Amino acid sequence: MQKLIEAASRPGKIFFVLIAIIAIITTTDLVRLLNYEVHPLKPDVPIQLQQDQVYRELKAGEIISDWNRLEGAFQFIDGQYDCSDFRLVNLLRILYEFGERIPDTSVKSIENTLFNFRYWWDEPGENSMCYWSENHQILFAMAEHLAGQKYKDVVFMNSGLTGAQHMEKARIRILDWLEMRWKYGFTEFNSEVYYKEDIGALINLIDFSEDSEITTKAMIILDLLIYDVAAQSIGSMFVTATGRSYQNSRKGGPNISLGNFTNYLRRESDMITSGIMQALAYSEKYHIPAVFTEIIHDTNTVVIRLSNGMDLSELKAEGYDGTDSRSMMMQWGMEAFSNPETIGNTMHIVRKYKMFGNWFLKDLKYMDFTLIRMFGIEPFLSRLLNPQTNGVAIQRGNTYTYRTADYSIYTAQKYHPGTYGDQQHISGMNVSDRFCIFHNHPALEKDVKHQSPNYWVGYGHLPHVAQDENVSMAIYHLPDKKGWLEMSLLDYTHAYFPTELFDTTMFHGNRIFGKSGNTYCALIGNNELQFREGTTDDLLQQGKNTCWIIEAGSKKEDGTFCDFVSRIMENEVHFDEQNLILNYKSKGKTYRLTFRKDFLVNGKPVDIDYPRFDSPYCREARKPETITISHNGKSLFLDFYNTIRTIQN
Repeated sequence: MQKLIEAASRPGKIFFVLIAIIAIITTTDLVRLLNYEVHPLKPDVPIQLQQDQVYRELKAGEIISDWNRLEGAFQFIDGQYDCSDFRLVNLLRILYEFGERIPDTSVKSIENTLFNFRYWWDEPGENSMCYWSENHQILFAMAEHLAGQKYKDVVFMNSGLTGAQHMEKARIRILDWLEMRWKYGFTEFNSEVYYKEDIGALINLIDFSEDSEITTKAMIILDLLIYDVAAQSIGSMFVTATGRSYQNSRKGGPNISLGNFTNYLRRESDMITSGIMQALAYSEKYHIPAVFTEIIHDTNTVVIRLSNGMDLSELKAEGYDGTDSRSMMMQWGMEAFSNPETIGNTMHIVRKYKMFGNWFLKDLKYMDFTLIRMFGIEPFLSRLLNPQTNGVAIQRGNTYTYRTADYSIYTAQKYHPGTYGDQQHISGMNVSDRFCIFHNHPALEKDVKHQSPNYWVGYGHLPHVAQDENVSMAIYHLPDKKGWLEMSLLDYTHAYFPTELFDTTMFHGNRIFGKSGNTYCALIGNNELQFREGTTDDLLQQGKNTCWIIEAGSKKEDGTFCDFVSRIMENEVHFDEQNLILNYKSKGKTYRLTFRKDFLVNGKPVDIDYPRFDSPYCREARKPETITISHNGKSLFLDFYNTIRTIQN
């Protein structure tokens, strides 16, 4: 180093010294980064988990002869594997409801698990649990609150905090989480997968929290979640535009019922099969308002407009752009880790709480170079490189659902077209409550394994989709070259169109039609459509600039299936691939969609900046003061800030 300093005093040597210093710092950083230990996401050997079954048996009045069946839950949670918070839901219910029946040895095991658990990222320890997504946030806070409440005077060994301190610490996060849902709706909007976890956390708070503000506000937010389900389900199937979805949920079918919750809501079943939310059927404190049963049974033709979540561009104006816990819950709840608006905050928190060993965050270590940190250029690099991980962020969904007695068709209007996608599902049609059809740009080929995005989950690049009543139009504009860290860039889009599930199908070049019962659908592309070899449900359309149109119909609306097909075959379709403009005419209406610009119906622009609720059942602005939901003489009045919940059954 002395020689380097001396060299700096000689003319022309400063540049050499700077390069040498940068090389030394960067090499030192590389050695450090490559030595980070990544903690296991899952146990090496699968662990048998029976806490949900034990709770179900206890509620059925059965005698538990072997309490060692809970040992798997203790082992899993003590290992702090991802989704440990899921396992705590019914373990806490067993403790609260049946504590006097649990043998002392099992009680000790439960207590040891609760006292040593790491309830939030700011507590001592490291692991690979996902704390940050919307459902995990409320699950961890619920568990911490109820564990602390149960053992107020006990010092929890991992944190060094008393139970009372944990209870208060979690209380702040719970109330922040609930207020975000009230003001902006759900980030993981309309998720058939993750609404289950929200319900499990909320019903535990409602049933066991001694804090009346928490219990009432939890009821209010659970009401709003159930409204989403009731208003957008068709029969027993809950599939619609959503922030997070997987393959099975996108394709639909009889099992996509939110763990049998839709049947429970329809009063066609007295049980809920999803273990994490089964307690909703047992609760003595929360009873589903009758208005939701009226709504889910409504077979009138309705339009459901909703606004859920927040755009990254809104964070600063809404006061969620800092590194405080409340702001990070919003940013990380959106799964916005690497985006220019959030990456600086992400790196601050990951460094502060030593989270580079978390499996989900491990790749962030490559942004932890000293020089990047010193000059604060993380946002610049994110904007410049635009990695595929930016598409993980779940932003505001202005969703439109057109629901009839025979079908529903849905869209997240103009949802960030052309950008990367992840688990979003922004457009499709429910063919009665039997199955769905939808299109996407696959992020990976069919045989490549990756949780998301992949062939059927999410999108490589998002289309511009717009909908008016029974017509949905989409334009895909794929780039010429892969982006930085983009796994693959396929030059085609495809659609799920399961011919074997239809009663009848007809294929005409770039148009395919299906009939199931009294429901009809048409799927139109601008290029020739072909089924992938060896499949009858995977419809390919080649090309970087393509369009898809879905038009729904029914016997009631269109007469016979042949009449429907004949009419659609006569409809004019014109797609300008160069200027990315799609024109379509159907049933006397003209539609014009321009990529990343306006959607016109009969020459008039369609406003897609929706209020929080806009439907025959509820009309309320974003960040509402109060909310009223009503149908068929039943109603529900909600006032979050004054903790008022009034039901008229």
